[in-house]
Amino acid sequence: MFMLMTYDVEAKRTNRFRKLLRRYLNHEQYSVFTGDITEANAIRLRRELSELMIPEDRLTEITAANRRNVEVTHLVKSESGKGEVARSEDTRHKTDFGVL
Repeated sequence: MFMLMTYDVEAKRTNRFRKLLRRYLNHEQYSVFTGDITEANAIRLRRELSELMIPEDRLTEITAANRRNVEVTHLVKSESGKGEVARSEDTRHKTDFGVL
């Protein structure tokens, strides 16, 4: 399955979450991680996250049967800060490799 995971935790605790999530998923941006993961590894990841978490922590998990059924769009504001946001489709997660 495809998983997207984000976290919002106290700054001094982010390193623990980042290290754990990097073992299972790709580090995309700050506290955002994505990638293919087996159901068994997802269960293992959730268990390990549960051990790290305290009541104030917030984690968001989004899963899909596979990465080809997920649409990712980036919303970007222009340099001037005026006008509508630009929408840019991102399909990197749908391929098995990247072209350099």
